Amino acid sequence: MSYYPKSQIQIGLYTKGEELRVYSTNYIGYYWKTSKGEYFSGKNPYAGSPITLEIIPKIPVSTFNTITYNKGNEIYNILKNVDITKSLFIPSYVKPSPTKDDYEIGNFIRYFAKKNNENLYIETSKKIFKDFESKDSNYDFNSYLIFSVSWKLTGKKSQVSTTNQNIIFITEQNLKINGLKLYLKNNYLEFYK
Repeated sequence: MSYYPKSQIQIGLYTKGEELRVYSTNYIGYYWKTSKGEYFSGKNPYAGSPITLEIIPKIPVSTFNTITYNKGNEIYNILKNVDITKSLFIPSYVKPSPTKDDYEIGNFIRYFAKKNNENLYIETSKKIFKDFESKDSNYDFNSYLIFSVSWKLTGKKSQVSTTNQNIIFITEQNLKINGLKLYLKNNYLEFYK
């Protein structure tokens, strides 16, 4: 342990576990702190092997009054001191809806995003797809593989199912991914008319 002049530390302090923690566990016991705002376990710098402590962030009471169920991430952002103005957008789910023209043509394009480090898929919109494809700096394009597939809508039921199944198989092969068919629940007749 480093040497600390007496004028630079406060010793013999005690917490009941409400203001300091070690990693994610609240710390109960004696601690001491430096003039630089560092906190350590023990009564003083020379009592055993001090562990570095961190202050448990306090959420202002007024913040709790304004947070609703749908704003739960705000609590996380406050506790972790996240600047949401620097946060990147991730793909959001958008349920596709083929148009009358799509049914006249017989197919339409579906857009997907797959997280690079997980086997998680999400269907999204053409706009979000284009934003990721253009590497828009507001989006976390480095964390996702985006792709589209042509989806058959009309024809003989068995041919539509086989065509869509083959499209998914070839897409998984070409992109070296798996799990898309599970994401689609093997429903190769979705949107079929």
